[in-house]
Amino acid sequence: RQSPAWLASLHGRIRHHQQPPGASGAPSAGWVFQRSTPSRSQTQTRDLPSSGRPVTLVRVKRVWRCPHALCPKSTWTETSEVIAPRACLTQRARAEICRRVGEDGASVAATARDFGVGWATAMAGVRQHGAPRVDDPARLEGVDAVGLDETAFQAASATRSTSFVTGIVDLTRHRVGPARLLDVIDDRSASALVSWVDQRDPAWRAAITTAALDPYRGYASALRAALPHAVRVLDAFHVTRLGFAAVDDVRRRIQREQTGHRGRRDDPLYRIRRLLRRAHTHHSQRSWQRLLAGLDAGDTTDEQLAHTWIAAQDLRLIFSCPDRARAAQALYRWLAYCADADIPELTRLARTLDSGRAELLAYFDTGGISNGPTEAVNLLIKKIKRVRHGFRNFDNYRLRLLLYCGVDWNTVRATPIRGRLPRLAA
Repeated sequence: RQSPAWLASLHGRIRHHQQPPGASGAPSAGWVFQRSTPSRSQTQTRDLPSSGRPVTLVRVKRVWRCPHALCPKSTWTETSEVIAPRACLTQRARAEICRRVGEDGASVAATARDFGVGWATAMAGVRQHGAPRVDDPARLEGVDAVGLDETAFQAASATRSTSFVTGIVDLTRHRVGPARLLDVIDDRSASALVSWVDQRDPAWRAAITTAALDPYRGYASALRAALPHAVRVLDAFHVTRLGFAAVDDVRRRIQREQTGHRGRRDDPLYRIRRLLRRAHTHHSQRSWQRLLAGLDAGDTTDEQLAHTWIAAQDLRLIFSCPDRARAAQALYRWLAYCADADIPELTRLARTLDSGRAELLAYFDTGGISNGPTEAVNLLIKKIKRVRHGFRNFDNYRLRLLLYCGVDWNTVRATPIRGRLPRLAA
């Protein structure tokens, strides 16, 4: 007698044959009638791997007929809750594909190869089980601080310019765990950010008290319009980077004026380009000598590069002030120094920071909040882009990023059987 279920190993693969027992009733009336034995069909469905080998579930489905003439559904085929009609993956296999792509950051193509299905089939499982996690309103609850930063979505080509997306990151300090990505907006304009904030409910908007951002004024304008009560804070890292970027701009301009070409290996200013970006507290005696020798050999007679380097170092030290009052005094002295220096690059930088003076000093009112967690999420975003080798569809890009950076999976991990330094190593 044939068993309802058995296993067969073929070419390293496990095939699980399953035949539903018992009779079935008409979906509309409940009358029972089993058709003759030849009216059966077999379907092959991928299931979760077992012992490192792929599993194919061969299901024998029976076709039933209702003998009553008034039955609106005269024939029907048996169905199962774990296998959707005409599906080549079980529901738990689709959920596992979503977990691998979302939690583990695996590519859809590699996961599809592991399950022996196509990319579209695997991606359909990611959408089916991932979209409810991403669209869950509870995912955005308990947020009182956000960080904003842009990342490149598609690189420039012959037919398009570089496109950017805006990432919104949860910076709530009392939250346990790493920073998480709240959402991704397909633009970095102020109107796109205002539109996203307006789509949130009023209670969520009222709970946001702090927002960290880079010096890009589009974000400041959007937050001023959409979240006027939130304190806007300029990120200290981005401000400091602007100072050293001005040093690079002055160095390149002087090199072109003196040599007529870009920096080369033997040019004195090009040889100290990395020393110019180093904090003065991190210089050794040897590096100080190299820096001063390079400035003596390549700087202008009015020492424009040296003045710009001093301004960048002083700008960095503003964030070391103990309170807002002293930071305001240091910022005023720095702006006056830039005005007296009369260097185009410094003047442009001073105007930029003077327009965001309130956001810069708010750093001291919020306990030093920064966009550091946002930059950490940006690294994860770039990791997903490298795994996928780039994206063309923004909806798929957003879903992949939020599943990897914005969803708490709560997967039960294996308990370690040894400590970090076992006494006996096998």
